[in-house]
Amino acid sequence: MDYVSDILNAIPSPKGITEADYRSIAPMIEAAKTFARVTDQGVIISDMFRKNFLYASDSPLVLLNHPKEEVLAKGYRLLIENTPQEDRAMMAELIAALFRSNREMGFKDDDTYTISCNFRFMIYQRPVLVNHKVTPLAKDSEGRVWLALCMVSHSAHNRPGHITATIGNSTNRMYYSFDEHSWVCQEEPVELTQDERSMLYLTAQGYTMREIADRMFRSIDTVKMYRKHVFSKLGVSNISEALVYATNYHLL
Repeated sequence: MDYVSDILNAIPSPKGITEADYRSIAPMIEAAKTFARVTDQGVIISDMFRKNFLYASDSPLVLLNHPKEEVLAKGYRLLIENTPQEDRAMMAELIAALFRSNREMGFKDDDTYTISCNFRFMIYQRPVLVNHKVTPLAKDSEGRVWLALCMVSHSAHNRPGHITATIGNSTNRMYYSFDEHSWVCQEEPVELTQDERSMLYLTAQGYTMREIADRMFRSIDTVKMYRKHVFSKLGVSNISEALVYATNYHLL
């Protein structure tokens, strides 16, 4: 099966995009370049009309060990070609689910939403699990996404998939179930207590367990209990994964 073509064909093409539209978005691209200089995450502006990228930052998670010119020109095709063969069937379903979410989940044309998904990409000849967060930047006259902003970072999960969708700034999310092949409401949004957030924040600052306990006026055993609760809530196995997850999902 030609998964590259199947996946690309699953991305709906916007209509009526003109050269004048492309000229008008120059300030948007300059803003993305400026933003990329102050974030550790990769930044992409994807063009659904031409199926390429209008901007790609210098992050290794974006370039995948390819020249930037090739990444910009090939866009999604390069991402698919650099996905391990055994993951491509899943990616085909993920991409189809990603771009039919408006219809299935009832997004309105003026809704702001973000979709998070996790893929393995080959970087320096080894698979690396990468998180993509995608949100619309511009739509055509029929409400189809024309431009999208994508933030790229290491995934907090341990396997591909885990697609979630959030409307606006809501903590309520939908997730994509591969068992049901459809979007499902997340019953309970993840919430951390203030102490759990403080423990993560101090850990991110590089403090030791003893130093965190001193600053929080808690015992080390209590801080360890906070860690255990956080791991359970986030479904992670270590503090590094917890920090990536909390950062990616704005829990800090």
